[in-house]
Amino acid sequence: MRHMLRVGDGGSSVSLDVVTFDESRCTLRVVDQPNASAGGRIISPIMNAHLAIAGVNGGFFTPEFQPLGLQISGGHRSGALSNTKLLSGMALVAGGRPHLVWRAEFRGEVGVTDLIQTGPRLVDAGTPIAGLDRKASRVRTFILTNGSGTWALGIARSASLGALADLLASPGIIPGVRVNRALNLDGGNSSALWLRTASGQEVSDPGWSTVRNYLAVIPK
Repeated sequence: MRHMLRVGDGGSSVSLDVVTFDESRCTLRVVDQPNASAGGRIISPIMNAHLAIAGVNGGFFTPEFQPLGLQISGGHRSGALSNTKLLSGMALVAGGRPHLVWRAEFRGEVGVTDLIQTGPRLVDAGTPIAGLDRKASRVRTFILTNGSGTWALGIARSASLGALADLLASPGIIPGVRVNRALNLDGGNSSALWLRTASGQEVSDPGWSTVRNYLAVIPK
């Protein structure tokens, strides 16, 4: 389900474009995209090729267009686990189920079919992560869960990391979802959102730049 929201007060506001899904009906897939010149609009053919119902851009990448941090796509490993402050969490799939795992909790790759290491963490146990930057306001992409089977992918236009964390932790910000954990994905020009509505209409906000990987929502 798609939610388009505008929140804030005074002279500042943030637009949220969020797609929610239930893990009992869908799972996640990390889709590798190794073509550095593919362009942002590649998101539509990629999502269609994987029979997805929704998707966003994924994690960060190096100037050489290699994954920044660990990436596993359909069981194929690339990149390397990083201990940098930025890459403090992972969106992964194990046993067919999606998980948001903090780096300190990660116990290895056995049984993991898909994974992107990214960050920073935004929300943990319903509480905004302390110490996040509050100066740089930009387009942000994120993934979140309520911890009980409901998930969301979304784009925020525009917010600092600290402001976005506060926003996502606010009760009722996304109808029917109380956020337990949230993790930042690559944002800025990389931000891209794609979905197929219940009526079959394709909606694409492709972003401006090529990205190395995507998170796709795949029906079971």
